[in-house]
Amino acid sequence: MKAYIMFGVKSFTKQMSYRSEVWLRLLGNFAVIFIQAEIWKAVIGSGQVDGVSAQQMITYSIINTLMLALLLHRMSSQVDGSLKSGAIASELTKPLSYPLFLLSSGLGSSGYQLVFTVIPSLLIAWFAFGLIPPASGLHFAGFLAAIGLALSISFLLGYLISLIAFWVMNHFALDWMLGGFITIFSGTFLPLWFFPEAWQSAAGWLPFQFLGYVPAAVYLGTLSVTETMVLLVKGVAWSAILLVIVHKLWKKAVRRLVIQGG
Repeated sequence: MKAYIMFGVKSFTKQMSYRSEVWLRLLGNFAVIFIQAEIWKAVIGSGQVDGVSAQQMITYSIINTLMLALLLHRMSSQVDGSLKSGAIASELTKPLSYPLFLLSSGLGSSGYQLVFTVIPSLLIAWFAFGLIPPASGLHFAGFLAAIGLALSISFLLGYLISLIAFWVMNHFALDWMLGGFITIFSGTFLPLWFFPEAWQSAAGWLPFQFLGYVPAAVYLGTLSVTETMVLLVKGVAWSAILLVIVHKLWKKAVRRLVIQGG
């Protein structure tokens, strides 16, 4: 376990080599939140739409914009780089679990984003746009649990894409497809309660809602405690399903491994 902690620390410190990017990320987050805040003010005004106020939607936008920096599905690009360079061969011979190595590295990067991007961006957005507090202590606890599920599911989805790339050797298309599904079905920019009934039903059966909609909706209290518990159980079930899939696919991927140019 100590080795994986060190991999996480190394990933955290490695990100510190690009400190100039912090200012760009802060500026980018502010710009995205500002644009969404102005849109929701124009659409909703001082009233409500479907029982939701403009300030609630601004808080929803802040939460989702900042959560994007924490998700772990982008670790698939690390595997893609190893596949194309051939470094994957030496990485697999090391006396450690490769999936846990990826997870620890991803958490290290996510921790860096939390400290140097998410928290400063949250304070700036809170000062500039206002932030509604969590609906209750139980909702805040559910929100923290939902963030944990978001990290778990995003990692497993990214890992799944990485394993499929062992066969197609084309990470870009798979990553683009995953990004499209997340954009549409996660509710990051448009909450699922604004979706048409058919699309809302489809999104409810997919794991992507846990990457955006569920944490923000739980935080705001638009979901009851009972609904929150049901969704959290469903999130755990999705994590278990994805874990079984990637575990089985990992064994086949290792046997299938073909190093380009070697």
